[in-house]
Amino acid sequence: MTKRWAVLLASALVLANCQKSADGPTYNTELTTKELMKRAIDPAADIVWAASGYVVDEKGTTDLSPKTPEAWSVVENNATIVAELSNSLMLPGRSPGETKWNEYSRRLHDAAMAAKKAAHNQDRAGLLRTGGGIYAACTACHKYYVLGEK
Repeated sequence: MTKRWAVLLASALVLANCQKSADGPTYNTELTTKELMKRAIDPAADIVWAASGYVVDEKGTTDLSPKTPEAWSVVENNATIVAELSNSLMLPGRSPGETKWNEYSRRLHDAAMAAKKAAHNQDRAGLLRTGGGIYAACTACHKYYVLGEK
């Protein structure tokens, strides 16, 4: 009889712990969305953008693409940061809970992951294209949420 009670007690404790974790984790979102953008997402995106395209001026054409494996790695790392931080935009406490918000956040994630892949493959044209995708995702969200262009 004692073994049976021990098994029942252990089962009850396991179920109680499952119930606790079913409530889900709490997230620390003390950084405002604006601060997250200014201090983390924008600087990382700027590094991706600065490493793609060309400058044409009176001196000729300058390719902005990374020149070393290490420089490509920096771009890949920053595209990864943008991708992961796009998920943090959807956290409870930061997301307004609107479908549109999460769509824009996912678009940013997908574009950043494509940029990560392009940087990993040292694909200059791909990085230019996917950097444009990051810009398009940011611009669409800002038009809707900052400028109010519904």
